[in-house]
Amino acid sequence: MKKLSFLFSLFILLTAFTCENESLDSDLTNQDFETNDNNSSLIGSWILVDMNADITAESSFQGIEFVSQFSVEIIESDYVLVFEESDYTVSGDYELMVSSTFDGDTTTYTDSYTNVEGLGTYSTSGNIMTIDGSFIEFDFEDMPMEVDQGEQSVEYSLSADGQTLTFNQDEVESTNEGGAMSTTSVTSTSVWQKLE
Repeated sequence: MKKLSFLFSLFILLTAFTCENESLDSDLTNQDFETNDNNSSLIGSWILVDMNADITAESSFQGIEFVSQFSVEIIESDYVLVFEESDYTVSGDYELMVSSTFDGDTTTYTDSYTNVEGLGTYSTSGNIMTIDGSFIEFDFEDMPMEVDQGEQSVEYSLSADGQTLTFNQDEVESTNEGGAMSTTSVTSTSVWQKLE
């Protein structure tokens, strides 16, 4: 079970809140990101309407292979992300459904998060947002997994009317430490609607 906790922790450290490029509806398109100052179109309050992530962690040590799969999705949300010029805050409540498969056994559970608060800084260049902090936190086996590991980058897009914000990531990371090799693949998406 420690290996499962390690792999899930690795996922959290890699993703913080990252996403795959999936449209919420047909009018979702990338805006023209010619300038380096796209922050003005982000300023305001955004409510989380959808988030899911699929993670596959493969590791091997001394000829023994382990494969773990995780699926995380928001099933209920009253969670708001507020962008200012270069800072952001998050606050609210959300409920996650987590499914994990390890050694052929699948476990599914829900976990509620209430009165969550966080903050950080961000900048944009093209359609890439660089974040120092995290948008969301998880607990796994009653251990907090709040991510505040420093700077990370994520792709984002705005709908043509500027009312839907989508974060996307499809990432693979491999490590080899002390003869233990691991590869973690993350595909995730989050969708936020602008609050009036």
